[in-house]
Amino acid sequence: MTTIDLINKLAVEHNITTGRAEMIVSILVERLVEKLKKDGEVQITNFGTFSIRKKEPDSSSYLKLNEPIPMVKNHVTFFPDRVFLDSINSH
Repeated sequence: MTTIDLINKLAVEHNITTGRAEMIVSILVERLVEKLKKDGEVQITNFGTFSIRKKEPDSSSYLKLNEPIPMVKNHVTFFPDRVFLDSINSH
């Protein structure tokens, strides 16, 4: 499912405009990112938990200058809630 698919489905199923559905999805993603940046974890009941997993910075080099550039590697992980897993596995 793409973002456009999600927006269209939200608009049709809840009888709202696609513009309003897009705004809802956009706000949800913005708040998720803000909370992850602030606290490093977001837990959504009956869905799952998003968390930031930090890794040690690697060094890469800028090809023209051949100078090391520190690169931080943060990854977002998702651990599904049991209710979410059960609903997927029941079909």
